[in-house]
Amino acid sequence: MRIILCIVSVLFGGLSMIAAFHQMKGKQKPVSAILMIADSLLLLAAVLCNILGRRIDWVIALLGCIAICAAAIWNGKKSGQLHIQHHIIRIALSLLLIIGFAVL
Repeated sequence: MRIILCIVSVLFGGLSMIAAFHQMKGKQKPVSAILMIADSLLLLAAVLCNILGRRIDWVIALLGCIAICAAAIWNGKKSGQLHIQHHIIRIALSLLLIIGFAVL
């Protein structure tokens, strides 16, 4: 189960980072994209802590997931294209990841 948790976390953090880099390709460098990159790195750090057996991994995952979701919602509101279903799925996945880090 830990392997699945780590793989899903890396995918979630990596895809969030790719989305943020894609957003930064324009002339403007939105703060929400920069935050999402930093938050994705936090989630990847939580995976590393989990692999190393550090029990602080769930706290780092909590901070990273909350911040990724907040940055995505902020970006959606700012662009005028807030897709509620997308954010509900993102929040649900974040909650599952946080619970997974706390339990495993």
